[in-house]
This record gives sequence, structure tokens and C-alpha cells, in this order.
Amino acid sequence: MSTDTGLPADASSVESRRQRAIDALGLGVPLEQRRDERFDRITRLARTVFRTPLASITVLDGECAWFPSAQGFEPAVTPRDDVFCDRTHRVGEVTVVPDATRDPHYAHLPIVADGGIRFYAGAPLRDPLGNVVGTFCLFDTAPRTLDAEELQTLEDLAAWAQQELVGSSEMMRASRVQTAMLPAIPIEHRGWHVEGICLPALSVGGDLFDFQLTNGIVHIGLGDVMGKGTGAALIGAGVRAAVRSTHPAVVAGADLGSTTYRVARTLQSDLDRGGSFVTLFQCAIDVEDGSVRYVDAGAGLCVIVRADDSVERLVSEDRPIGILDDDTWTEHRTRLDPGDRMLVFSDGLFDLLEDQREWWREVGRLVADHHDPAGTLAAVRHLATSRLNLDDVTAVVVHRSSEDVR
Repeated sequence: MSTDTGLPADASSVESRRQRAIDALGLGVPLEQRRDERFDRITRLARTVFRTPLASITVLDGECAWFPSAQGFEPAVTPRDDVFCDRTHRVGEVTVVPDATRDPHYAHLPIVADGGIRFYAGAPLRDPLGNVVGTFCLFDTAPRTLDAEELQTLEDLAAWAQQELVGSSEMMRASRVQTAMLPAIPIEHRGWHVEGICLPALSVGGDLFDFQLTNGIVHIGLGDVMGKGTGAALIGAGVRAAVRSTHPAVVAGADLGSTTYRVARTLQSDLDRGGSFVTLFQCAIDVEDGSVRYVDAGAGLCVIVRADDSVERLVSEDRPIGILDDDTWTEHRTRLDPGDRMLVFSDGLFDLLEDQREWWREVGRLVADHHDPAGTLAAVRHLATSRLNLDDVTAVVVHRSSEDVR
């Protein structure tokens, strides 16, 4: 604990590393301050436990201080030199100021001279490399101190705040990266429309989809890694890369069973070490004649709704990738005529259906009720949110216009 500690000799390099950590975690001053219940529940509890009128989580970004959570005052971006936490960041230790009016480091602060604050206690919050990226703070208008038990409680609450602050920032960045790996825009080409949606149950998930149009061939892949969260997301990124690597061969007309085998061999050792497997649906659509080549590696969740609203389920007996080393996969064929629509999805949506025995009828109705891809995907999103998806929900919809556009 520090009450009057000089700054470290290498303060400049420490500050440089700290600012890089703030930038890396995306903890810079936000464009708009929003309340976050994950943080607020900790600062509310701190006020109750310590019977202080104010508590906060404070982050310093450059020359500014901002508050991911504040109790007892309205958070606003503040000059760094005007907050207690500047010094706590610098010394990197729990700092207790019994009476700020008697401490030359703090007596001049506006919050003391004009705001009536006397007592301050702050605990540094660190990233995994030890850089101080925030402070958990208590304030009181009367002088006081903390005994050993109270100090331990402060450190325990700070550890909780640190986990939420750093962990949530890392997950938000991972979520942004994963989202950026999805197709940026739908495919709209000569009466064809391809669009997808991915709704992870957590910040990141193990579902993935991808589509590309090259030389008149739309190559679509939708995969589902066993499990949820970061581990599944890491494997999912590898699956996406492996599927993408086969795109030139798929466009050139290579057998999808063979390209899926290549994907499986690329992934097998990683799946073995991770104790995981992947279901994968791939198809190649010729936009000239509507012919469809597809492979279904254990997914089994694809329907075609014909122009007359009849429903056709695409089936396969092939196993997921990663089950057996010597598995192979078979290419199947169908076609999409003008007015036909296709929906392929992950089992997170399947879990939300009312009828899981003849699920294709319910999915077929969902597709038939919406004559545009955006409407179909909006219905998928509504289903996931209204029935609380406990697994990742991913879907790709393909519409072929009823008019033959040339």
C-alpha cells in the first residue's frame, strides 16, 4: 500500500507501455458514455460495503480520465491532472489518502478544494502483462482510513472489476475481429441474392459462414465447431481459412468431396489436440443454370423452398470433420430454379424450433413467409432473441429471383 510514494525512475517508459495497453484493449475514451451493468454492480456493492458516497472505475487515456462506472456522481471526461487516480496509476499500488486536504499531492485537486472530498482509496487494475489500465476507487467527504480487513475487501472487489474490465475488452475486440471475418456485403448478381447472419451465444462463437462469387460460381460454406466461446472461435477461424483455400479449386469445378477432404486433413491434428469436431455444409452454385453441387459433413440443416412453396430437405449420411481420420465425403447435386429459395443454418437455430422431429416444415414456413432475404434473416434473428439462444445461431439464405435476369 502507498500513502506517499515517489514516482518510478522509468516513469516515461511505464506510461508509454500503459497507454499502449489502453489502446490495445480498446479502453480509450468512448464517443458516448453508456452504463454497463457488469461494472455498475461492483461499484454499487462497494458503496454499500464501505458506506462511501462515491465509488468508481476510472481509466486514463492520454491526458483524460473517464469512468466506465460511477456511483454518486455523473461521469464525465475529466482532465487527467484533476483526478486522484493519476497518481495511483503511476505508483501501481493500492493508494489510501486518509485526508486529502492534508496531502500536498491531492489538496489542490478540484474534487478536494471545491468538491469536498477528503478520503480516497484506489486499487490499480492490470492487464495480463501487468500494465495498469484502470483504477477501482472509493471516495468520502469525511476523513477516514481502512483497516486490514477492509483493504482485503477493496482488493477483492478490484480483482473482480479487473476481470470484468480487461476480460470484457478482450472479448469485445475478439468479437469485432470475428465479425470482420464475415462477408462484408451480400451477393447480388443477376437475380441472385446471398446473405448471412451469425449470432454468437457469447461474445464470440464457433459458428462461421462465408460466401464468394467468382467466374459465375457462388461458393458458400457454413460450419459449426463443437462448443462455444473463445476456443471454438479459434478453431472456427482455422476452418474458415481452410475452406477459403479451396475456393479456386471449387470455382474450377473440383469435386466438393475432394476439397472437403483437403479441409479435413488440414484441420485434423488441431481438432485431435482440441478434442473437437466440425459440422460443415458447402455448396457451389452456378448462377448461369442454377445447378448446385453440395457436401454436407454432419450438418443436415438445409432446406430448399421451391417457387410453389413446397419444401425439400437436403440430406447426407456423411459424418462431421474430425470424427475419424479416414472419413471421406460425397458430392451431391440439386438445382435452384427461378423463384427458389435455400436456407442453410447451424443447430443453434434447430434448438429453438417447436417441432424438432419434422423441423424442415417449420423452417420451410419461415422461408416461405418472407420473399426477401433480409426478411428471412430478420425472422431468424427474432426467433433467436425471443426464445433466448443458448447456442450460436448462424444462417445463410440464397434467393433466386422468379424472373430470369440476364
